[in-house]
Amino acid sequence: MSAASMSESRGFDPRVFLLAIGTFATGTDTFVIAGILPELARSFSVNIETAGTVVSVYALIYGIGTPLLALVVGRWRQDRVALAALVIFIAVNLLCAVAPSFALLIVMRAAAALCAAAYAPAAYVMAAASARPEKRGSALAAVALGSSGSTVAGVPLGTFIGNHFGWPATFVMIAVITAIALIALVAGGPRTSDLPPPLPLAARVAPLARGRVWIALTPVLLMFCGIYALYTYIAPLLETRFAAADVPLFLICYGAGGIVGSQFGGKLVDKFGATRPLLVLLSVFALLNAVFAVALHSWLAAGAVMFGLTLCSWACFAPIQTRIVAVEPEHANVMFALINAAIFFGGAIGAALGGAVLSFASVMALPYTAAILSALAVAMILHSLPQGWMPRS
Repeated sequence: MSAASMSESRGFDPRVFLLAIGTFATGTDTFVIAGILPELARSFSVNIETAGTVVSVYALIYGIGTPLLALVVGRWRQDRVALAALVIFIAVNLLCAVAPSFALLIVMRAAAALCAAAYAPAAYVMAAASARPEKRGSALAAVALGSSGSTVAGVPLGTFIGNHFGWPATFVMIAVITAIALIALVAGGPRTSDLPPPLPLAARVAPLARGRVWIALTPVLLMFCGIYALYTYIAPLLETRFAAADVPLFLICYGAGGIVGSQFGGKLVDKFGATRPLLVLLSVFALLNAVFAVALHSWLAAGAVMFGLTLCSWACFAPIQTRIVAVEPEHANVMFALINAAIFFGGAIGAALGGAVLSFASVMALPYTAAILSALAVAMILHSLPQGWMPRS
């Protein structure tokens, strides 16, 4: 079957799946730190809370960098932006592997965050542009498959490699995966045409001045505060009940839910719109966080809850993107960037909040922290809806 006929049958250009190799690499880079955090702490002789700042800095720089980069490169050809980001990403991860000090590692992680912040919005803009309007949820989910796939394959593998060969080997692995993504995109990835003259800066930043944009983004910030408050310290949490060797197995359960959820969310958007699925998924996500501490008494229950947590969180991704981009569809690149900024600002705040909770409470308090933040996200969405709503998006 030709690419054209596949595009017609799917409703989007099948080459967008190649973009998922890049999101697999950046997703692995983002999430693998949680699995090797104890190893990093031991290597640099810092405590676990200090080691957690690696996650906070990465997320903060990603959050700041995404909208700023969108303003700079938003009117460039997005395929070129994606390729340049991957080239630099390879070099930065190799530098992470040889970082001689904790301070230099943090600097390199900040640089890696900027590369990921440039690549992800470009990939999602290219995917959305390749799809018919009614299939954009599925096209976005195709790219998100790389990020969710990284949690089921890249993160457990990176954790295993880091625990057995040292954490520098994990960053070498990420550089190799990124090189594969770069080769795939150069050889056969989607292309974007030259864009019209850029809009004035005032027009490009206009969405930032609209209250409805910030109202739509706030639940995303809250949700990811909860996710990172727990996930950053998932290894020490699991090690309270299970052996360190079991952590990669739990991360596989976690990642498997992400694979299912990322594709499930796109189909829900195509069928039901964005808001109703988002409310249901976030509510279930909050409930699962609330019962996580109890589930840790059983290997099976803990694995099932981790599977459910990431299924719900990744299934939220396409509804979140669809709902927020619809607020300012003519500024899609800026809106995608703001979504990523909210996600990673939430990650930075959540990782720092998790560390703060650990300073006065046990690691068992983190699932309840995540549950409260997720419930606040649900409340924020409900509060923003018009009376008598029956939304399709």
